[in-house]
Amino acid sequence: MYIIKKKETNAKKHEEEKYNFIKEQIRPQRKRRVIRFFGKILESVVFAVIFGGVAGIVFWNVNNKLGSSASSADRNIPPVKSYISTAVPESTNVPETGSSNEVSKGDMAVIEEHNRVAKKLSSIGDAFSESLVRVINKNKKSAWYQYSSSSNADISGMFIKETSRYYYILASESALVPEAVAIEFDDGETVDAEYLSGDSNIGLSVIIIAKKDVSGQRRRKIVIPQFGSTMSIPTGSNIIVTGAPNGIIYSVMTGNIIKPDIDMPVTDNLVSVFATNILYTEGCNGVVLNTKGRVIGFITSPCEGVTGRNGIGFIGISSILDIINSMVLEEEIPYFGIEGHDVDAKTALAHKLEEGIYITSVYPDSPAYLGGMRVADVITQVGSEEVFSLSVFHNILKKHNKGDTITVTVLRKSSDKNNHHKKIEVVLG
Repeated sequence: MYIIKKKETNAKKHEEEKYNFIKEQIRPQRKRRVIRFFGKILESVVFAVIFGGVAGIVFWNVNNKLGSSASSADRNIPPVKSYISTAVPESTNVPETGSSNEVSKGDMAVIEEHNRVAKKLSSIGDAFSESLVRVINKNKKSAWYQYSSSSNADISGMFIKETSRYYYILASESALVPEAVAIEFDDGETVDAEYLSGDSNIGLSVIIIAKKDVSGQRRRKIVIPQFGSTMSIPTGSNIIVTGAPNGIIYSVMTGNIIKPDIDMPVTDNLVSVFATNILYTEGCNGVVLNTKGRVIGFITSPCEGVTGRNGIGFIGISSILDIINSMVLEEEIPYFGIEGHDVDAKTALAHKLEEGIYITSVYPDSPAYLGGMRVADVITQVGSEEVFSLSVFHNILKKHNKGDTITVTVLRKSSDKNNHHKKIEVVLG
């Protein structure tokens, strides 16, 4: 029994020693794992600290550079606040307080003054309606002259003379084959008219209406306008255009003269044309007034070739008054058949010519052509009368009749380039 018990005791002790040995083996392995675990944590912390430091340094450098660029850009670009606080750049040294209001008031004053002047000028044109009529074709109820593509536009007429029996009206187109003509007042009253005469060179005609056909109330309203002068009108002068400047009767436009006294050669004469800054409209025609309401010209189709089609041009009254008077009196001016330009003393001296008329065109089969006139001839005399200009030449023609023979003295260059005088006999047409 004793032996068995001892064995059991030894066995138990052996198991305990074996267990202690195992525990000793387990304990260092667990310790090593813990050490390794904490070592890895420490390693991670150290790596994180190092990485964070490096990243922080890099971030600080980048941010510092970006900050410098932004500061530089800020120095070049004004802050948004400056655009909100004032509309005037700081470099102008204009005080912010009240500056925009002061400029605005000044601009408004200019605009209001411009509007006031424009309204005043327009009122002059509106008042001129009592001197205007619309010229119509009784049969077609349209423009009566059948002239170019503008035939659908209104054609204006202006009263120019009154007698005991008739009113004389100057129409803004020439009529080569007039039909049944009538005029219409602004209230729609229509009166039959009769074609009297016309001049295709300046695009004007004269028609008449019987006073007995006009109502007494209307006759009391009719105003015969006064004529002004186009002598020495300066560039920039204000003008009023009425009649049908945009193709609509009784319309009014205002503007300025941008080029005065442009020479426009016409048959056996020379007229003055004025260019304006008023926009050209197809079919425009009418009367041009100065700021006193006096007639200084007429818008007609022949002006287009001289002043172009961008702005309206008109024929100055001073150069055509004698033509209008001839139409009213039904005078038939003999036909010679030339176009030319005046040669004044300065031009004559510069080109070794004489004062007179330099011929630029001789119409085919005209009296001048048949008589032997040539381009570049300079007309110096008609009979015993000296000729210094086309207007003088035109007035000389008015003294003669169709079929009369006149002697014209010209200065002509010969083949040897020497000038000589030649007398030419011309039978007027």
